[in-house]
Amino acid sequence: MHKLLRYYNQNRLKIWAILLAIVLGYALLQVLNSAIANHNTEENNEQETTSNNVVSYRNESESMVTGGRVSSTYSEQIGQVINQFFTYCVNHDPQRAYDMVSNNTKQVLYQTEELFEKNYYQNKFNGNKQFSFQSWSRTDTLYIYQVRIFDNMLATGQTSDNYIEEYVTIAVEEGSYKLNLNSYLGRKQISVKNEDENLSIQVVMVDRYLDYEVYTLNVQNKTDSNILLDTKRKTNSCYVVDSMGNKFEALLYENSDEDLEILPNEMKTIQIRFNDAYREGLQIKSINFTDIVNSEEYLANNEIQGNNFEVELY
Repeated sequence: MHKLLRYYNQNRLKIWAILLAIVLGYALLQVLNSAIANHNTEENNEQETTSNNVVSYRNESESMVTGGRVSSTYSEQIGQVINQFFTYCVNHDPQRAYDMVSNNTKQVLYQTEELFEKNYYQNKFNGNKQFSFQSWSRTDTLYIYQVRIFDNMLATGQTSDNYIEEYVTIAVEEGSYKLNLNSYLGRKQISVKNEDENLSIQVVMVDRYLDYEVYTLNVQNKTDSNILLDTKRKTNSCYVVDSMGNKFEALLYENSDEDLEILPNEMKTIQIRFNDAYREGLQIKSINFTDIVNSEEYLANNEIQGNNFEVELY
């Protein structure tokens, strides 16, 4: 006992320091365990809320442009699809994200997974990103959502007001929801035709984007001479007309002269883009060509009068 007391008296500061360190270490361990448990509980609660569809996407369903709200019948399903797709993207899993892309979007924009990864995923999700989304416009058949993609401030430690803006819509394919991306709104089959003794034009379909539409046409020259659909002498000679009488010009500078020239008895498929931006209730009534000429006559006299041709869509 005497030796123990003597040892204590000689080392009491060291002994108390060791005891204090043990107590503090134990207390810190308890705090960390409690914090981890609380985090896991919150995470599980969030996952349970999402999986049980408990008002997970209520705020996101309020439309920014048209007002109103996406009905609860669709808002949860649409919200889950959008959330899942962009979660795959920010988690750098483009393969799974590509599986959620609509067939029309793949056909028009991203024919292969490699093209999708290069032209979409890498352009928007390089680095550590976050996202948010909100209903932008809705009709009975079309729901457009605005998505904002921005830097993960917690990961980068930096704040910024910069973000990438994206617009997506929902397509239903074989009972599953898929996404149209990059402001592509979807495709509508039309299949209407007009013809006279010289020319036949069939409007096959239209691919709709937020800022324009692209019409696919089958054009047949029924004569023995070359026909030029438009001379490009004017910017307003080819246009579409909506149900309110508004005209929207074709962006024919994107088409080459060879593209617009139809050889004798030739059938050709061409695409023409028109600058009619999306709006609710937009209905295109007709496509109009007003400067169709015989190519040889036009070369001989570029002042000749062009002919008109109209295809009514309904």
